[in-house]
Formats: sequence, C-alpha cells, structure tokens
Amino acid sequence: MKKAPIFDIAIVGAGAAGLQYLYEYLHLSENDKSTILLIDSGDRTKKSWCFWAENNSASFPFLIEKSWSKITYRSTTAISQTQEIGNLNYHYISSDNFFNYFFDEFIPAHPLVQHEIGWVDELNESGTVIDIILKNGLIFQAKQVADARIDRKIVEHQPQLAQHFWGKFIEFENDFLDSSAATLMDFSQAQTNRDYSMFHYILPFSERKALIETTVFSTKPYDEQAYEAHWNQYMADNFTGKNYQVIDIERGTIPMTVMPSTNNLGKIFKIGTAAGQVKASTGYAFTRMQRDAKQKVNQLPSNIKSRHLFFDSILLHMIKSENKAIPLVMDRLFARINFTKILRFLDEKTSIWDEIRIFSQLQIPLFLKHLLTRNR
Repeated sequence: MKKAPIFDIAIVGAGAAGLQYLYEYLHLSENDKSTILLIDSGDRTKKSWCFWAENNSASFPFLIEKSWSKITYRSTTAISQTQEIGNLNYHYISSDNFFNYFFDEFIPAHPLVQHEIGWVDELNESGTVIDIILKNGLIFQAKQVADARIDRKIVEHQPQLAQHFWGKFIEFENDFLDSSAATLMDFSQAQTNRDYSMFHYILPFSERKALIETTVFSTKPYDEQAYEAHWNQYMADNFTGKNYQVIDIERGTIPMTVMPSTNNLGKIFKIGTAAGQVKASTGYAFTRMQRDAKQKVNQLPSNIKSRHLFFDSILLHMIKSENKAIPLVMDRLFARINFTKILRFLDEKTSIWDEIRIFSQLQIPLFLKHLLTRNR
C-alpha cells in the first residue's frame, strides 16, 4: 500500500464546509507553510446556497451572483407581503460558481494543498499522527484532521425528519418577474399530503429567469414524482399562459437534525453539518459554516446558544408530529413580526427579550403542547 508524507492537517470533505475551512485556514498567516491534504468524494451535485447578511459583510462577496433587498411571504390564503429587509440583503451563490472558484483558482494557487479523490473508510490515531485510510486502499497521515463526515450513530437516534427540495431553473418568454424580491415561502398551494408540509420558493434572477422550488418537510423518503407533480401544479396555478423553458434542475435533501455543536479542537474534530452548523429548523448553513471555520481556525469558542437549539427542537417536534400546523404558524409569524426581525431570529442574533416578543405573537398553547411532549 502507498503511504504519503505526514500532512499538517487533512480536511475530509470538499463541500461547503471543507472548502470554507480550507479558505479560512490558508488566510491565517501562520499557516502559510502548512501542508494540507484535501480528501474529496468528487460529488458535484448542483446546489443553491442562500443566506442573508448585513451590507458589506457577506460571505464570499466575489462569488455572489444575485442579491435581493426585499423578501416576499405568501400565505395559505394567497395574500402576499413584501418588505425591505433593512440593512440586510438576501444573497445567492451557486455550487457551480463556488466549486469552479476553489478547484480552478484557489487550490491551484496554493501548491501545498494536495487534492485527493476518494472516500475515507477509517481515521485511526497512531501516536502523534492520524492514519487516514481510504476505501481505495490508499493511506495518508496527518497531525490533525477536520472531518465533515456525519456520525450516522448520532443521526439514527434523532427524529427522522428532512427538508426535501425539487427545483427548476427556468426562463420565461417575456419579462414580468419582480427581480428585486425573493419569495422566501409561498404556502398558497393546498396541503394535500398528510405526511408533509410544503411551500414554494422563488429566486428571480432577472425579469425572465428564476429558480422555482418545491420544498417539503417530511419524515418520509424523497419522492421525486410527487414533488414534480406539486411543482407542475404550482406553475399551472400561478403562471397560466406564461411560456418558459427549463434550463436546469436541482434536487436534494437536508437533514433536519439537532446535531451536537462542538468546538473541540483535538487531533480529529468535526466541521460543517457534522459539527451542528446546519440550522435544524430551516436548513440554512452557509454562513454558519464559515463562522464555524473562522472560530476553529482561530481557536475561538463557538457562539451557538443552547436556547436556540431548544427553540429548534420544539419546532422540529411540531413538524414531525403535527406538520399540518406549520403553514398557519408561518402565516401568523409573518403577519405579526417584521421580516428583518424574523431573519435576525433565524440567524440567532436576537436578544432573549426579542424572542419573548416573537413567541408572544404565536399560538402559545400549541408551542406549550410541543414543549411538554417533545421528549416523550
């Protein structure tokens, strides 16, 4: 078997978490001479990474392809509300743009990064180093490993809940979209399946081009046929007589799991989803992963507060056991709370007094019910 030299650090996984960690690691001057092993499964599944940020503080601003200063919420009764989101902007980065930058520009510009395609089978501590054993038989060694792989044993003990999505990038024949506002949630399509709650998501890139996506919260496996049927019905209901062509498709699943957040920086440590950096109740992760990468590279403590994990656990219990209530909860939330405040709450940047005010506007008996039953 072939053995490689001992690397200063190995990064297992070349998705959003692994590449953001690599970026932050190499931007720390003391790591200029470090040797790095990047182990990449080769997965280039098309994804859309969206996030909101204050003006002039966005993650990877040079990769952002579109930003919106307004967001829209459309209720179960088809009433639309659109609001400016203050000093925030909602941003879009495509995985194509992200991966092209890293693999065509960033990694080639850093010759001390060795890029290997393969799947890690085992990580074994051996004295002062870690043996990294790939499924193809290759063995590498590193002094430290940042590991993006999810611990399946943890996931198996969590409620089996996921956010599934089926989206199409389309171009209409004529200009008519409002390209200044992203539709965060549209619950106007009737909830016809008792196994999940569903909404639609619209990112208009121009007056003609958009990503329109069916999003489902469910305990059931991915059902592409059902989601495409919902997508087709949504288009028929909302864009009658509008001719369009499909440019591309994206599909996928995000686990809605409260993963334990860890800032442990031993020889082997977790990053990304595996380190609790996907917000379980929404699936947003991109900026959380970057923040986690910066904290770990600079050996700073994590700033995820236990009360936010608690809030997520209540909402996940509600989705899992009473998904029919979700559309009406969202209607009430967006009707009563300023959109900017909602985004700050989802980004875990509100005070406890802000959160009390938010919850006071919701269906308190419903939340108390799930608070009392979530651990049963």
